[in-house]
Amino acid sequence: MTLTSYRVLNYGAIGSVLGHELTHGFDDTGRKHDKYGNYREWWTNETRETFEEKIECFVKQYDNFTFEGVEKHVQGKKTLGENLADNGGLSHAYRAYHSYLKEHGPEPKLPGFENFTNNQLFFIAFGSIWCETITIDDLESQIEFDEHSPNNVRVLGSLQNSKEFAQAFNCPAGSKMNPNENK
Repeated sequence: MTLTSYRVLNYGAIGSVLGHELTHGFDDTGRKHDKYGNYREWWTNETRETFEEKIECFVKQYDNFTFEGVEKHVQGKKTLGENLADNGGLSHAYRAYHSYLKEHGPEPKLPGFENFTNNQLFFIAFGSIWCETITIDDLESQIEFDEHSPNNVRVLGSLQNSKEFAQAFNCPAGSKMNPNENK
């Protein structure tokens, strides 16, 4: 098998990006456009109210991401749509991978990574797409002007909100990577 034929890596990496883009159709901006792309509120009042309550948790969570040596912190309200899409994309890709497994059966172990389960490899593949080296100046600029959270926050925030990640890596309830309030 070639590296690209391991579905777990494809679903974790490109699958989460595709899921991210699909999630935008239902985020804080996408919810305001109907199936034809016309500006129209199509959610019920109850759906809108529930959404507004739930997004406050995301805003608070992402507001708390800080960086050593940087005075600014992530602005959860400004990055909300992208944070929702990152979380949704990860969740959709994970479910899609498990749908694939139900139909096709388990994948063989990836050579050299036998100590990891395929569920763990899924999350490793997800994290790997966001690897970068960034200067303090670029980080400060991104925090101030970009609607996306910094890449490490995109990974940490999404994984903190994933029950499947916590199960795959046995993260204790209440720990940094399995905080009770984010589930």
